[in-house]
Amino acid sequence: MTTTARPVILGIDEDRTNQGKLAQAFNAQGLFYRFVTDRKKVAGGIRQLAPDILLVFGELGSDFVIQVLDAVAADVSSSTLPIIVVSGDISDSQFVGGLRTNVVALFPAPFEPANVLAVKGLFDELHSRPGVVKGQGDAKLLARLIDHVRRTRRAGALIIDPRTPNEGRAVFSRGKLERASFLGAVGPDALKAMSSVPRCSWTFSEVAGQAGDGAGVVIEVGDLNTGEHALAEVVVGAEVIEDEPLAFEVSVPRRSSQESVAPPLPPSLTPEPMLPPGVQPIQLLLVDDDEAILRMFKTLFLKHGFKVSTATDGQLGAEVALTKHFDVVLADLNMPHLDGWGLLRVLREDFRTRELPVAFVSAHDDYRESLKALDAGAQAYLSKGTRLDALVTQVKKLLEPRQAALGQIATGAPFTLQVAPVGPQWLLLRLEELHASGRLDARDGWAVYSLFFTDGVCTHASAQAGKFTAEGERAFNAFIATKNAEVTWTPGNGAAPQNLHLTTSVLIERACATLNENERRMRESLMVAATQVDVHPELYEVYRKVGPKQWLEAARLICEEKLAPRDIISRLEISPVDVEETMKDLIRRGVVTLTKG
Repeated sequence: MTTTARPVILGIDEDRTNQGKLAQAFNAQGLFYRFVTDRKKVAGGIRQLAPDILLVFGELGSDFVIQVLDAVAADVSSSTLPIIVVSGDISDSQFVGGLRTNVVALFPAPFEPANVLAVKGLFDELHSRPGVVKGQGDAKLLARLIDHVRRTRRAGALIIDPRTPNEGRAVFSRGKLERASFLGAVGPDALKAMSSVPRCSWTFSEVAGQAGDGAGVVIEVGDLNTGEHALAEVVVGAEVIEDEPLAFEVSVPRRSSQESVAPPLPPSLTPEPMLPPGVQPIQLLLVDDDEAILRMFKTLFLKHGFKVSTATDGQLGAEVALTKHFDVVLADLNMPHLDGWGLLRVLREDFRTRELPVAFVSAHDDYRESLKALDAGAQAYLSKGTRLDALVTQVKKLLEPRQAALGQIATGAPFTLQVAPVGPQWLLLRLEELHASGRLDARDGWAVYSLFFTDGVCTHASAQAGKFTAEGERAFNAFIATKNAEVTWTPGNGAAPQNLHLTTSVLIERACATLNENERRMRESLMVAATQVDVHPELYEVYRKVGPKQWLEAARLICEEKLAPRDIISRLEISPVDVEETMKDLIRRGVVTLTKG
């Protein structure tokens, strides 16, 4: 969303009768207004106009409005747009007043030209909204709120009776329940129980915030894709100047077909986990296109006490990893749809899985050794010829840094550790689980961070980069983005003014959404500004072997013949979108870097 004094407004209305008059009314006030009347053209209209706000005409629960909201939510570039719905029923207004994305207001129908200035006023005040809406009510009201979240395709966290023994929590993505917990119940059962509470206080916090969230502190930043240094407005600590282990990126379309997974073992053949009392099983995701190997590996790891999920290709593995919690991923390198290399980059592109340990197995030593020599980013590259028990040992070894850190945290004593081997999100979640109180100080090459905790809840965050300071969620997001910080924990009840008001896990969810959006915008801006393409020859040789076949010829013309996009389009008779996707794939895999000449 572009914050300007004169917002660009896109109206969406199947009845065009009054749209001409409304356009004149908006334009008379100096506001740019265009409209579409075909629900199928909503996505195209958003891409062409790049609006700052949408004005949708229709009942909130109608098929038309729901299809519009689905189209907006399905594209990450439009999913944070603020939307005003003009409806005959505005009773859901109580659920939107503090939010700044998705439906942010309900205006009564019919929309009068006099309401034009109200749209402008609403847009001007959106930046000051907290992204949170609170209230109290009975079960009927809470059920309406949950239905509102579903119908408006919202992403966020609903918490009832926070910080009490009766606290309940539900997390939604595009209106669908992802997970919930309440008084021992989980999933849909927990949500149903929450909506039956006679009376409670509730808070809904949207995961997506305004586009500028987390930015605003000026520091020196180096960009992995350009290799250049410049002063830019970014999150403190969100540097991408050098490769960290496990850091590669790729963009993959979602599967439309039903998930393909290895068939489960018959109960009589499923070994019982061998775990000491009280020890939680390691959550393992196995990804391999050979179902016989999947079954063999699953049997092996179940025998050693792991809890195992499987996926039969890299694309499905990426989808599963982004929707469920895992401690480690073990994947084949050579798979259809999306190879292991691509899977790794999908996981590293998204902050939700950026810290997830990944190991590769491969029957092709040339692929495995090439990627290992080039430090492509996995924590281990194993041969399928490795002894099975040794394979289990290698996977467990990946988790040793976190186990050692957990031992330090659980003592309740002061400790110092490097955050890179465990991940900042993992560290903060462990503090939350242990209901820890104290102060976390951290330092990396960019900034100094201070975070205060009370009973596992992060109540204050600040970051200092030179003479520039960030507070609250901006500072919290900065710490989530750090790579190589050293942290020191001091237990106790430290005093600091409260500038955070959500649970630690919800803050992490919001940070991931913000950081993902910031990085997307940064990558796309490079596609426009870059004037020179530099090729990594060794990685290009690997790409020729394992890269997506449909892009190999365009990649050859980019990397070997150094052709401009228009010449590639002419020679191959392909669309500009195909050339753009090929270039993005090469950038995200590290095969090429873009620089300004």
